[in-house]
Amino acid sequence: MRALVCHRFGDYHELKVEDFPEPQLPARGVRIAVEYASLSHSIRLWVAGKYQVKPPLPFIPGAEVVGRVMETAPGVTKCRAGERVLAIIGWGAYAEQAVSPESTVYPLPDALDSAAALHLGVSYCTAYGGLLWRARLEAGQTLLVLGAAGGVGLAAVEIGRALGARVIAAAGGPEKCALARSHGADATVDYRSQELRDALRRLTDNRGVDVVFDPVGGALSETALRSLVPGGSLVTIGFASGAMPKIEPNILLVKNVSVLGFNFGLYIGWSPVDERSRYESQVRAVFRQLFDWHAAGKIRPLAAQVYPLERFSEALDALLARRTVGKVVLAV
Repeated sequence: MRALVCHRFGDYHELKVEDFPEPQLPARGVRIAVEYASLSHSIRLWVAGKYQVKPPLPFIPGAEVVGRVMETAPGVTKCRAGERVLAIIGWGAYAEQAVSPESTVYPLPDALDSAAALHLGVSYCTAYGGLLWRARLEAGQTLLVLGAAGGVGLAAVEIGRALGARVIAAAGGPEKCALARSHGADATVDYRSQELRDALRRLTDNRGVDVVFDPVGGALSETALRSLVPGGSLVTIGFASGAMPKIEPNILLVKNVSVLGFNFGLYIGWSPVDERSRYESQVRAVFRQLFDWHAAGKIRPLAAQVYPLERFSEALDALLARRTVGKVVLAV
């Protein structure tokens, strides 16, 4: 089968599409004919061997796929042959076939576009878990979303709006701000041309925000943290800027605010201890809610850029340089 293969940990630009053996079907596993696979910042870490889990070499990168079920192992009950599914698999997505444990395979509604469905996977689930499980966002609160035009940022904008929060979307450039507003943001801040803290003071009448959803890190995190109301919280889910924020403990003490981490990978088997079976019912409940919101028109997942598999490195270059919006996917 055609696959993008990593033979040694290092630079993702070295990866090429080649012929590779089909994966073996695991116990209680599902074999999928892949249509699309997702791209994310973490792929660079997987290929470099710097993710918290190291696949055995050689391996096929890629963590999420949408496609049709080819076959299932004995005992599988959550899906059937011929069904269109989303699967979260860790690695193995950038190939014509992928296999996954049944516990992280999710049948898709007919009305959901295949490429856009990939946006509902880790991106929307990360936003959902960060906002509800960690920050406990409530209707009527004010939510600030950093990196609001990216895959997980745009998901946070829509979920915040679906939960009844007032959403302020911060993004780099007028086009990205316009996209966030079209997906439900009540107000926007272009942090390329505006000072974030001053803009937030103006937009909140000097009150501040209750929750910050932060996939960016760096100096923006530090500014956003100082813009929280007493008792507020900043949820960090990644560092797209490439820089870790410098969090001063005295700020947490004086302002009575919290910094919370959220790693959705814990729930889907991407940690050193695979606990996906433990959290399966919890994650399936999230997907049921997301599918209901999609059917009601409350969320609109966006696969804004689709690249062929052979242009993988070009696609990842664009993503890491923050030249993309929404979800970036590979057509296999």
